[in-house]
Amino acid sequence: MTIPDSHKYTPVAVPVTGSGDNNLDEQFIATAVDTPASEAQPYLEVVAPATLPEGYTFEAEANGHSFTVKVPVGGVEEGQKFSVPFPAGANGYSGSAIPRASVPVGHWKDELCDCCKLGAIHPAVWNACCCPLVLVGQVMHRLKLTWLGDEGSIAQTTATFRILLLMTIIYHIISVIMYWLPLAFLDEYRRPTDTYVKIVYGRYILIGLFGIFTIILTCKTRRRIRERYSIPERQCKGCEDFCCAYWCTCCTVAQMARHTADYETYAGLCCSETGMPPHAPSIV
Repeated sequence: MTIPDSHKYTPVAVPVTGSGDNNLDEQFIATAVDTPASEAQPYLEVVAPATLPEGYTFEAEANGHSFTVKVPVGGVEEGQKFSVPFPAGANGYSGSAIPRASVPVGHWKDELCDCCKLGAIHPAVWNACCCPLVLVGQVMHRLKLTWLGDEGSIAQTTATFRILLLMTIIYHIISVIMYWLPLAFLDEYRRPTDTYVKIVYGRYILIGLFGIFTIILTCKTRRRIRERYSIPERQCKGCEDFCCAYWCTCCTVAQMARHTADYETYAGLCCSETGMPPHAPSIV
């Protein structure tokens, strides 16, 4: 990776002890320094958890201290090592900083049926069971997909969650109205009229279309995750995404949510765009 001269990074600094004087602070020696010695400062090596653009931030840990890492100019590739200034609390640490949370590559973070791994009352579980499209919207927002499950620009993906949340709200309102409305179209003998039957069948069609839309988005989002993180199909080769989305929609959506969020560190939220608190870093 080529970095402009005005943004050079000093390679990893290695701490060495002073000349036998215990009162001396540890000194740092950096090899092949790209910048003048007077401007050099200790840097810590970080391994990129994924391919990330410049300016992207994620949490890392060194010497038991967590800090935020900002990707340098030009971005980084997955597994690439780059240097960042020593954070407060990590002074004297000579190892590499470890990404605090990252999306596993080559396999799912946990199994399809681990829905209650984080507890039966976790927001991701309830969203998956009661409003799966809302949880799909959160996952899609994390992955920067459009509301149709396609790759898109920032402008195109910003409103993904809000669109799917609005669709869910409108669907439930119309569904409730269509559930009670037929009662107004019974004849004097409390028998169904033609209008009653039409409204009932219309509600069934609405439920079916909403369900199909949810399954399609779940299938497309799952495939996007597998492609991005090189996760192979283990069952139903060629149609695993569809089978999981169709037969186990709730479990599939919950698994995708757990895979793309650090729920172990940060609390989940039901109605935020990412399903995480505002201060929680993105790991995708």
